[in-house]
Amino acid sequence: MAGAQSSRSRELDAVRRPARHTVYVWEWPVRIVHWAIVFALLVLSLTGYYIHDPFLGGAGTTGRPGFTMGEIRFIHEATGFVFIAAVVLRVNWAFVGNRYAHWRALVPLTRAQRRALRDMIGFYALVRRSPPRANGHNPLAAAAYLFVYAGFIVTILTGLGLFAWLLRRPPWTTLFSWTWSVMSIPELRLVHFLLLFVYIAFALLHIYTSILIDVEDRNGELSSIITGYKANLLEGETPRDDPSRTQA
Repeated sequence: MAGAQSSRSRELDAVRRPARHTVYVWEWPVRIVHWAIVFALLVLSLTGYYIHDPFLGGAGTTGRPGFTMGEIRFIHEATGFVFIAAVVLRVNWAFVGNRYAHWRALVPLTRAQRRALRDMIGFYALVRRSPPRANGHNPLAAAAYLFVYAGFIVTILTGLGLFAWLLRRPPWTTLFSWTWSVMSIPELRLVHFLLLFVYIAFALLHIYTSILIDVEDRNGELSSIITGYKANLLEGETPRDDPSRTQA
């Protein structure tokens, strides 16, 4: 009986709540980069862990004994260049993309952004009952992305340093042998490997918070990374069905 009343109450709330327009938030390059990085990190994590701790033997597909490591390393390196391309594209889009993807949306420069950052921390600390409204990244998520992308840069540099050390020929040694003077090869390997667990932890937290915000705001947080659209939570945003709307 109580369940039926609760369901009826939710239906009435939905009727009273005004319909929300959708707003175009994530442009197609942002969505492609997101999924390219997801795919690349998954492959790099699996192959990277194998390179760290080879738990398979055999001849691989070549038929040559012991060549499984060579094949795994090749997959790791090829996927690494896909990862580098995706990160470079996203960094570039932070300067040429729309306001939701722009670097100004990621750095808490304004008083409103800093207030929203405090409010978001308060929400996760159970001080606030609801998160601050935002159509793009909330400031806390944006700060997390800046931290993760800093990690991506370190991963790329340590990976290219190890790649140059393996090949021992220009232009790789010319461009990246300087990493050997910053850290020894074992240290490069260790940093490169340990960042794997940072990304695993971030991925789990990212999935959890995306589901949480989607449930709290009912704004299409999860589907937006596929469609590009979110329910418009803010006044003044150009709705999807506005004739004057132009997609960046």
